[in-house]
Amino acid sequence: MVDAGNYVDRQGTGGCSNKCQFMVTSYKDLHYDVLNLGRQEAWMGYETLRAMLDTIKGTQFVSANLLDLKTKKPLAKPYVIKNYGTMRVAVIGLLNEGDFPKGTTLLDTTRLVIEPHLQAAKKYIPALAPKVDAVVLICELPSAALDTLLKVVPDIDLVITTGNVRSGESPSNIGKTHILGTGSSGYNGHYAMLEFNPSWGDSIGFRPYQDALSDTYDEKGEWADRQAAFNAAPPPSPKPATPAVSPSSAAPKKLDVKPVPAPSTRSKQG
Repeated sequence: MVDAGNYVDRQGTGGCSNKCQFMVTSYKDLHYDVLNLGRQEAWMGYETLRAMLDTIKGTQFVSANLLDLKTKKPLAKPYVIKNYGTMRVAVIGLLNEGDFPKGTTLLDTTRLVIEPHLQAAKKYIPALAPKVDAVVLICELPSAALDTLLKVVPDIDLVITTGNVRSGESPSNIGKTHILGTGSSGYNGHYAMLEFNPSWGDSIGFRPYQDALSDTYDEKGEWADRQAAFNAAPPPSPKPATPAVSPSSAAPKKLDVKPVPAPSTRSKQG
């Protein structure tokens, strides 16, 4: 399972709030494979991001164009390659630099810089695509940006975006690339099955479906109890916004991709 980004608080106040910590822990315990660093994660600031990347083990974060200003290298891994039996899938993450105009106060520009997404895509994807069965892009890019990106870098099989895509929450295609939008606040759970067979060449099988989500868990159990306890907790006292330191087989191969998380306490997407 993956998430395209914006799973922490909306406001750019720095630090990781109680809800942020609850969400990130949820992803870890629910065994999410890859999380993109979106606009709202970047707002948390360098120190909080660094602490989150260093302490949340078992979940991999990606962002190909959120760079450490001092090293000029990606703060998180630009991509990861996941092995599903004999199938290899690359998952790469991108931010929309247009969300951080010059002079913005929502980005820690003393430690972070956002490389143009097209530049980062051209750097990694053409070299990555021949090594894997499929490339999955998780991002926050609107339709106009995706149109340009996929003309220049067509070797992407599936895009999962929290950006404003023209098809809304309905799956669409640009060339051979399948596009899924997560929708407003992630309340429509999108699921996609990708099927691969070496005899198909570069083609993949694709079958999506949706499931409406609510603010509560449908089934009783550990996570319903955790959510209830979290919602019942008194709000923290106000305090200043400071960053927290601290192809070899003829048999078809399948991958289930679930771009929207099960915890529905999230405050984003769209």
